[in-house]
Amino acid sequence: MAIFLEMPILDPEFPFRIILNDGDILTTPHWHREIELICVTKGSINLGINDQPYTLSAGELVLINGGDIHYVLASPGSERVVFQFDLTFFARLNTDEINLNQFFEAIEPLSPKWGRENEAVVREILLEMYAEERKQALGFQFQLKADLLKLLVYLFRHIPKKKDKYQTHEKVQSKDILEKLDQVFRYVEKNYTKKITLEEVAASIGYSQFYFTKFFKRNTGKTFITFLNDYRIDKAKWLLINSDDTVSQIISQIGIESDKTFYRLFKHSMGMAPLKYREKMSIEI
Repeated sequence: MAIFLEMPILDPEFPFRIILNDGDILTTPHWHREIELICVTKGSINLGINDQPYTLSAGELVLINGGDIHYVLASPGSERVVFQFDLTFFARLNTDEINLNQFFEAIEPLSPKWGRENEAVVREILLEMYAEERKQALGFQFQLKADLLKLLVYLFRHIPKKKDKYQTHEKVQSKDILEKLDQVFRYVEKNYTKKITLEEVAASIGYSQFYFTKFFKRNTGKTFITFLNDYRIDKAKWLLINSDDTVSQIISQIGIESDKTFYRLFKHSMGMAPLKYREKMSIEI
């Protein structure tokens, strides 16, 4: 299935979880029924929600509604905390006055559009929840539930609504776009060890090279070449950590044609040489 349904394993009594993610891994297009809030804690990330690409920097937040198709590109040097919760947690709060599904569908997803004060308050609530979950002191689940309710009330009272620009035909178009992107991601995953040209990858989804170049940049925020280089460097990092292969052997496995190019890309991405990165990660692990 091109765009897949993610089914987080949540406690039915407390359908909520927190995940700390670094920026090394590409998250392919997917959706789930749970509400998701992402707080960028380091660097910046490139992500897409439906047909819209965004870049978020440290301190900024995004709310992803249940059913929204989304992905996150590899963003080396970044870190984000992901909060997921099922609206069944608030089931008893649904009234004629407050419909939570409609509320979350209407809310503005990007914190830079909330105003600095609102962004700071929501970020503080989320990071307090993250600290509680990590410490797991006595009664932490009660505190998390209280914080979730506090978060809901604040969102309801203070966060602006978005403009209704996603009509039905646009949502269908969004799915088509993300299916095309997923085909590109899968093509790269299958062929990254070999030389990949713009003409080849464009042809794989039935586009001309000219149209594909504009399509990919518009919908990911990155050029395809930048994306491909990031993907290959991610593979190199994995091999540096999980194998004893030499740097030259690794270069031969990831499709980068010259040692000089690899070292330049790796240094630009990680701020250090490959062997230094291997040494650093071996100490941390």
